[in-house]
Amino acid sequence: MKALTFALALAMLAFPSQAKEPTELTAYYEFFVGGFRIAEVSLKASANDRDYEAQSSVVTRGVLEVLLRGRSASRAAGKRGAFGQLVPTGFTTRYSSRTGEQTIRIGYEGASPKSVIFKPEATDARDHAAIADRVGSLDPLSAAVAALMPTTSTDLCNRTIPIFDGKRRFDIIFLPPDPERFNDSAPTPKWKRPLTRCLGVYERISGFGKDAIESERYFPFDIWFEDSGNGVFRAVRLAGRTKLGFAIGNLRPDT
Repeated sequence: MKALTFALALAMLAFPSQAKEPTELTAYYEFFVGGFRIAEVSLKASANDRDYEAQSSVVTRGVLEVLLRGRSASRAAGKRGAFGQLVPTGFTTRYSSRTGEQTIRIGYEGASPKSVIFKPEATDARDHAAIADRVGSLDPLSAAVAALMPTTSTDLCNRTIPIFDGKRRFDIIFLPPDPERFNDSAPTPKWKRPLTRCLGVYERISGFGKDAIESERYFPFDIWFEDSGNGVFRAVRLAGRTKLGFAIGNLRPDT
């Protein structure tokens, strides 16, 4: 569910990197597997040239609701660095499912996670990502804002974002689109504005267990960005294979 939460959070809105006045945006996404709805995501964020904040909620639906009944709510806040980069100051996520509830809080010092607090206390802390691997990483929501806050559309498909969710370290890599993936399983959305397509890769770094990384380290997906023409980009569609099947996430057109 945590990996799914970040994948859904990648459907985040993007903000102009030099905006002096606060830009407040909201969006609503629906995710499907095999044509069946599995999750809904609501997102809200605000950013300017000094600081930023974001919040998201995820609710399972359909078959996933029957199997898991997952709910999560996350909040992140931080500052803008000297070059416009995001510097988190705090991240909190609350997650519940049929098996229980958990809250994770991450505190920061400089540009790196400093403390992680679990409630209830984590029983698998020895398996979490090593402190050395966490240096310079962002929380999932801050990473989502950073990933979708390029200066120009040419920056969309040429970046690596390091992320730490309180347990696991992973990267989200954006590359130019792969022509071999252009098929009916991931059709280009019909949209009123120009779209830029990128190949995304979710790469496991640490905190997953050695066997998990050796067996499955890379998870590719496709993502389409809307160019609004004023420096604001939005993710319109995400598509990729999951353990449940081929998943597609769509921005609801009226948001």
